[in-house]
Amino acid sequence: MSDYLIKSLLGVLLLGAGLTSFLSMMARFGRPGDEVRAARLRKVHKVAGYAYIALLAPLAFFGAKFLVEMGDGLSVRGTFHFVLAMTLLAVLVLKFLTVKTHRQLLKHAPVLGMTLFSLTLVIFLITAGFFFLQTAAGK
Repeated sequence: MSDYLIKSLLGVLLLGAGLTSFLSMMARFGRPGDEVRAARLRKVHKVAGYAYIALLAPLAFFGAKFLVEMGDGLSVRGTFHFVLAMTLLAVLVLKFLTVKTHRQLLKHAPVLGMTLFSLTLVIFLITAGFFFLQTAAGK
């Protein structure tokens, strides 16, 4: 199994965890209900968030390894991916710190979460999406 396939499959799982986390909070804030439902959605969000972090770690390792191998020969798509990935990590750290240590800034967590999901989707589409299209086309 190639590194590209492994990274793409991890990317699919990462996108799934991000989508689960995103949709659970959208449902919680967008359709208020009883407290039991809200607590359940918060728990789903938390589990999906930790799964997201666990899936992001090996992807970051693979990305760093690839970056070292490529050196200065990184393509435009690769450079764009790298910049977006660094932005994603920065937003993830900001959101994590906001939720865990800076509770007075908690009102910004939904925007940070939406930004995380948007960045995840864009990175997925320009890398794993591109890989799957190339594989399907037989190239």
